Amino acid sequence: MSQPISKNALIAEAGGLTTSIPKMEKKEKPRTWSAEYAEAKEHTLNKRAIVEGAIGPFKSYCTGYGNPGSSGLGYVSVVTLHTGKISREENRNLRVEGQDEQGLGGTVAFDRAEASGGYIGQINLIVATSFSGLNGVVWGYDIAKADVSAEMKEQTISQKVGIDVYPIEPLLDAGRRLLGRDPNDQRFPILPGAHVTAAHKEKVAIGPKTIWTGIGLAIAKNRENCSNLFMEVCGEYDEATAHDTPEERLEKVRESIARSVLKVAENQHVEYEKVFIGVKSQKLDEGEVGYAMATALYILLAKDAVPASSPAKLLDMTISEWEEDVKEKFHA
Repeated sequence: MSQPISKNALIAEAGGLTTSIPKMEKKEKPRTWSAEYAEAKEHTLNKRAIVEGAIGPFKSYCTGYGNPGSSGLGYVSVVTLHTGKISREENRNLRVEGQDEQGLGGTVAFDRAEASGGYIGQINLIVATSFSGLNGVVWGYDIAKADVSAEMKEQTISQKVGIDVYPIEPLLDAGRRLLGRDPNDQRFPILPGAHVTAAHKEKVAIGPKTIWTGIGLAIAKNRENCSNLFMEVCGEYDEATAHDTPEERLEKVRESIARSVLKVAENQHVEYEKVFIGVKSQKLDEGEVGYAMATALYILLAKDAVPASSPAKLLDMTISEWEEDVKEKFHA
């Protein structure tokens, strides 16, 4: 397993820092917008080009899409679900007179949630809308494929709503196997302090109650012209006032995610062939502060997370085959 590397080593492997101003070359005829768009569009429709263009500048760290040093135009979407909480005593010790209801306790609970369920700690999260576009691939679905079979289709909700619904857990598991599960099990984590764009929703609450979060990933039937869709939702369940059980509430969340996907399809004139859905909840006792969040990251892969033979090999690998191929290079 590789060891954490210093700041200077990171700069060196990313190509160093330029301190001199390059000489001006002879000015070339400017390219037209239409020519550049046509070239980009050609790349976006080629999965091999997407994967080869979705590698970041760092050896053992992933980083956010849009950061300098990428290998091309592509990015990788990674799906995660998180919950975390702090105790009543922890919250009491963090309270400051005049703070809002959750205060610093909510901040610490958020940080604890980020450090579990697919490690995304120590990043600067930038919230975006929720589409995995023509120049993106989905980790666990398009590359390093998770084990998702037709037998896993959830018949009851699929028939009730009118779209094929599958559990998203195999894709969440694939994300954990890429990033790591917690601070003590980091594999190819995101560079600490990196700015990372993500589809994201969150909820903070104080017990006694249950907080929950859910996410859906709808796969477009025509991916040459349409984006995949992320649908995130968060909320809380108060047993004292609820008219349903926690299990019934979470089932309603799953159904509502599927129905909302069909509404987006109607609004945007997009046909989705299937949707992956998952929910996660956290029970809070009196005085505990909890956080729930659904996050789909848009990232560039670490160099060591890519098979040495060819980045395009990721298109044909299962998540287990990928894991076996790169396990000696895990960060920690």
